Amino acid sequence: GGGGPPPLTTVLARRYGVHFSRDVDPFDEVAVTVGATQALLVALIATLDKGSEVILPEPFFDLYVGQVALAGGVTKPAPMTVDGDGEWRLSEDTLRKAITPKSRVLIVNSPHNPTGKVFSREELETIARVVREENRNRLPGDELLVIADEVYKYVCHGDEQHIHFASLQDMNDITLTVSSAGKTFSATGWQIGWIVGPRHLIQPCQALLPYLQFCAPTPMQQALADCLDEADREYEGEPSYYAWLAKSYARKRRVLADALRAACVEPLPSQGGYFVVGDVSNLLELMPDEYRDGSVAADWAFCRWLAAEHGVVAIPSSPFFTDEPSRPLVRFAF
Repeated sequence: GGGGPPPLTTVLARRYGVHFSRDVDPFDEVAVTVGATQALLVALIATLDKGSEVILPEPFFDLYVGQVALAGGVTKPAPMTVDGDGEWRLSEDTLRKAITPKSRVLIVNSPHNPTGKVFSREELETIARVVREENRNRLPGDELLVIADEVYKYVCHGDEQHIHFASLQDMNDITLTVSSAGKTFSATGWQIGWIVGPRHLIQPCQALLPYLQFCAPTPMQQALADCLDEADREYEGEPSYYAWLAKSYARKRRVLADALRAACVEPLPSQGGYFVVGDVSNLLELMPDEYRDGSVAADWAFCRWLAAEHGVVAIPSSPFFTDEPSRPLVRFAF
């Protein structure tokens, strides 16, 4: 099948067995893909029927929208709001309202792109409870499933630790966990991703993979099988490479957040990934008129100006929202 050669799937099965506190079968419960992007697409094609709805907490990685459409689905945003501390929050009420009888998948992305939010255990437990209650009213085979996009799981540099969604009560049987090597080892060109989940959800993914790609590159799989365990050893004075990575990103985040404040950009809190979202309202009046022709949102215009005249490339937040965001937010990478 599309499982990948035993060394990498064996390492992944052993590691996720620890994460999930259960035995993971390296042949039937792991699928190796060409990066997490392919893993997401395969998971969506395997689970969606034409017209199935996919719930996306908003803002969301814009890739999801195109992939859901490719898989024949329809996106349903569940907008998060920013609380008094600048933290993004998904309210239970908003999530419940986004669920309809056509809902088939909820994508839970933590650590979250673009905001850098790491969902707390309490927040994830709430999401799990809503999913569990919804599934009590559904027939077997028609459950609301969760795709847990956890590519930034080793890039948690705040107070919150990463929690694997599939490890929560009753979530194992309905969750496909997607991750990859790219973000962890700063090697996005390696293009090795994976899906881990229960046999009945993984087998359709494995059946699809040969139609998309014969297999992910074998040398990269072998190298990654070695890397994942090697990275648990001491590194640069830290207990592991993973600990060093989190610490180095914490330092970079502080440097960038301080620089943004000094430039009158208000940084929102970030605890995961390598992004800080900043509110650029204070700088818009400095932008020359030729950049604001009204044809693009303020955040787009600002990013064009920043790149063209100041050599700094940032990403406007508009593509991460269904409607134009209420204020000009820009994603800076560190």
